[in-house]
Amino acid sequence: MVHPFISQEPVFYRAAAACLLAAGLFWQMNALNKTYSTRLSCPLAWHYDTARYVSLRPLPAAVPVVVTGQGWRLLRANLGMGLHPAELHPVPRPGTRYLSASTWQHSLQRALEGLQVDEWASDTLRLTFDRYATRRLPLALAAPDSGRAPAYTARFEPTSLTFRGPASVVARLPNPYPVAVPAGTGPGAARLAVRAPALVRPAAAQVRAELRPR
Repeated sequence: MVHPFISQEPVFYRAAAACLLAAGLFWQMNALNKTYSTRLSCPLAWHYDTARYVSLRPLPAAVPVVVTGQGWRLLRANLGMGLHPAELHPVPRPGTRYLSASTWQHSLQRALEGLQVDEWASDTLRLTFDRYATRRLPLALAAPDSGRAPAYTARFEPTSLTFRGPASVVARLPNPYPVAVPAGTGPGAARLAVRAPALVRPAAAQVRAELRPR
């Protein structure tokens, strides 16, 4: 049996490898010049007055779309190169429940310059905004889980705290505001943690309390 490549010089194999590499690159470049459709995740950049308004639910960081374009552009977009976030400027009025398609789809199309959007994820982007509000509340010992009266009386320092958060949440905070005593805490001076609902920030994470048995 004759093996035609056994007697060939190493230079032959280098030339053959170079030819195969060139052919592969040519095929790949030709393929990337064609038009394809694929699904992309387009990043979103949100711009609104964060000093006055708060989003009650996490704003989406990206939205999936189906696009058509040249292979080179799609490859760069999938690698995160040249894909700019869509700039969204919602009007964060309290009670706003969604961002209309005419608003956000136009921004996405501009961000996906050079690509044709064939399919959108949905017609609307769900969101909920509220105004920031502050409220000052006196402090009191929280009732134990058993439902009994607290075993101690307390003198707090400070005696009241300011809470800041979404107006709809802050308005429902109890008055006076309860501060729990951890199990095993004895009488005397103690530092007690102030727990608050999500998105609400108390002016202090802890307060001093002088606990006295009833």
